[in-house]
Amino acid sequence: MNNNTFIHKYLKGLPLDDKCVVDMTCGNGNDTFFLAKHARNVYAIDISKEAIIRTRERCKDFNNIIYINDDHQNIDKYIKDKIYLFIFNLGYLPDSSSQSLTKASTTLSAIKKAIELCNGYLVISFYRGQEGGKDEYLRISKYLIDNNILPIETYRQYRHENEPLTAIYKLNQKNQ
Repeated sequence: MNNNTFIHKYLKGLPLDDKCVVDMTCGNGNDTFFLAKHARNVYAIDISKEAIIRTRERCKDFNNIIYINDDHQNIDKYIKDKIYLFIFNLGYLPDSSSQSLTKASTTLSAIKKAIELCNGYLVISFYRGQEGGKDEYLRISKYLIDNNILPIETYRQYRHENEPLTAIYKLNQKNQ
């Protein structure tokens, strides 16, 4: 099992069919594709124009996706209503240069905004072995712990210290 398989298996158990969800880093469109099959509406955001192109191509048969080519820290410019699920797959667009790498400061800003807009779940996959990935993981984890937002499920294969780690958080009024 890999991180995406873990996430998708978990999400299949949630009542997504009438919900609005957000893929905060759409990349190659794998999470957006999965969400579009199960949720009413999907926002797919990425700072990389190439990621938006790849996701549009991967999801061309769906009409329930809104594409946003912008930094995920600007999500509040596009969404004002409560969202059931936010998913972050951090790092950079696979099979591309790492120039559009997520950064701790902007990702933390995006996560804070997602928490304000969320009435369900927050899913984050950290790639701690990538450039800046460990710092991003430590800063975001500290913020979440300091605000008593703790994961309800985590996944990693325990092969090495810097491997990807996925955490799922259930958000409720106490967290906000």
